This record gives sequence, C-alpha cells and structure tokens, in this order.
Amino acid sequence: MEFAIHTSELTKGLYRAQGIVEKKTAMPILSNVLVEAFADGKISITATDLEVGMTGKHAAEVISAGSITIPARHLYDIVRSLPKGLVSLKKMPNNWTEVHCENIEYKMLGMAPEDFQALPDISKASLFKVDRDRLKEMIDKTSYAVSNDETRYNLNGAFLEMTGDIRFRMVATDGHRLSMLDGDLVESKTEFGDGVIIPRKGLMEIKRLIESEDGECKLGLDGSNLVFSMDEVTVVMRLLDGQFPEYRHVVPDKQKIKLQLDRKSFLDSLRRISILSSDRSLGVKFILSSGKLIVTTSNPDLGEAKEEIGIEYDGGEVTIGFNARYLIDALSNIDSERVDLSLEDDLSPGVLRPADDELYTCVVMPMRI
Repeated sequence: MEFAIHTSELTKGLYRAQGIVEKKTAMPILSNVLVEAFADGKISITATDLEVGMTGKHAAEVISAGSITIPARHLYDIVRSLPKGLVSLKKMPNNWTEVHCENIEYKMLGMAPEDFQALPDISKASLFKVDRDRLKEMIDKTSYAVSNDETRYNLNGAFLEMTGDIRFRMVATDGHRLSMLDGDLVESKTEFGDGVIIPRKGLMEIKRLIESEDGECKLGLDGSNLVFSMDEVTVVMRLLDGQFPEYRHVVPDKQKIKLQLDRKSFLDSLRRISILSSDRSLGVKFILSSGKLIVTTSNPDLGEAKEEIGIEYDGGEVTIGFNARYLIDALSNIDSERVDLSLEDDLSPGVLRPADDELYTCVVMPMRI
C-alpha cells in the first residue's frame, strides 16, 4: 500500500480520530487507526474503542491499494509537525510504515490490519436529515447533566425520543439534576422508535464534528447502533442498554412559588456565595420571604456569606438548600436574560426555565444544609 496526500487533509482526518482512540487500553490495537487506500483515489481513516467508531474518507493520490494500522497519537503529532505539502505513506514488511515528506522520513511500527475491529455494517441503516444547529444545542444543553457514575450505566448518556411528527426531546440526568430540551429536529415526519440512550462519548463526538465540519447532518438507527453522518464522515456508536428513568415523574407540573430573576445577576450571586461553600457539596441555602431572596452559605472552616436579591414575592417564608454547581450549570446553559425559578416547598425540586421559552427545562433536587 502506498499513497500521497496533503498534510492538512491527513491532519484533519487524524485529528477527528483523537477523541475516539483509547489512550490506555488492554488492547493496544485500539490506540491505532486503520488507514485504507482504495483504487478509486481515496483513503479512509478509521478509529474505534469498540463502543464508538468513526471513519472518514479523503481524496489522495493512491499508488497501490492496501491497509495498515498505525499508532494514532504519534502519527497525528508527526503529520501536523510536517511542512505544508504532500506526505506519502508506504507500507513496509512486518507492519512497518514509512512516512516521507520532502527530506523528512519516519518509520513506524504498526499492527496487522486484520486484527483491527471492523465497524458494524450499517449499509441498511435508514438515515434522515437533521437540523445541525438544533442537534448541537440539544447536546450542549443536556450533556452537562449526564451521570459519571459507572454503576448507573443507563444514566451515562442522554435519552433521545420523538414527541411529535418532527419534534424530538433530549433528556439527561444524574439522579440529582435533570436537563430536558425539546426541538424540531427534522423537516418531515420520521420514524425513530421508542427512544434511545446515546452514550456521552458519542454525544461529544457528534458535537465536535458539527463544530468543526460543514455539510448536511444525518442521523439514523441500525439495530442497537446509532449512526451519524456528515459528508465523508460517519460515526457509529453502540446505544446504552437498560431503561432510562421515567423522567416525566421528576418534572413537576405546577408549583406554588414562581419567581422571575435576572439570569446574569442570579448566576453571579451564586458564584460569589459558593466561594465559601464546602468543596464537597457546594451547598447554598435560599431563604425566601416577602420581597426578597437571601442566598447564603456557611462553612465552619472558612466562614459565611450572604447576599440579598430583591424579588416580587408576598408569600410565606421558605428555606431550601441546593448544590450551587448544579444551579450554575443550568443557568449557564440558559440563553434568556430572564429566568423563571419555581418551587413547592423545602423538600421538592427547583425548576429553572428561560422566561421566554418553555421548551427547555432544568430540574435540581434540593439538599439538606
């Protein structure tokens, strides 16, 4: 196998693979990329961690077809350091690869391409066009609530389901907070089944591609896999098994107390007060009374902090505690200048929504302080 390609094009393909390949793994070949050259004048670069896989095609001057696997990180570092121009890759005996650019030459030891785990066959997958900006927004505004607890496997991703002919909903929760966004993701009625749990790593790769690439985005299902494609790049990810929690029970329909706050001022207040909160819980206390909301925290090792915010409220006093980080994350993902905060009592969750948009909902469970 031998081909020549522009360094910028090869760098772009290898950069895409960096988020997929495993840095530390019991299977060394998962730290490699599979590079294949085809007689039609294209090469493909494929990476997988057995859960998420990506392949991209690139135009090249193919001298002879074939395939090799090469350490992904080292090849990327080499290619991006080369002068702009053509770089050639040639397969040598015993899985060695020669990389040559102008008067620079590297020889790298790879592994047998036959040992590389092939991506699932998705030739029968039915893909539909999606709104790239809306899909990115859904990922941005929900992924922060995905659980990192590996024992709660069904929470290690975001749930995507259809709620109407063209409307989708993405939901993520870690058991302490929930983020949910509805949006018209497609242009016409689409079949999508009963909803799927997309793994966090797959979400991040989709987001990264949308941010860095141009072109039409397509999404679809193929058995237990989700397929995302964008021009010459395809991402295939294994959907998470298990049942996503019945999240609708967590989102209150109506709550007695509804406050409207300036989002930035509220966010700044939480950041200031949480400076002295416990590093572990980041707990802050809300004391709600007629005409004011007091945000306070107390840390026996550091001290106390308090800030008063003027509000329109004439009900009874309510005291409730929250993890400040959860509220800050939610407020940071709301675009509106004004935000609605609704409460029921000191044991019920707080609900945050943009004042002018009912499609986005953030729920934060209370904590005892």
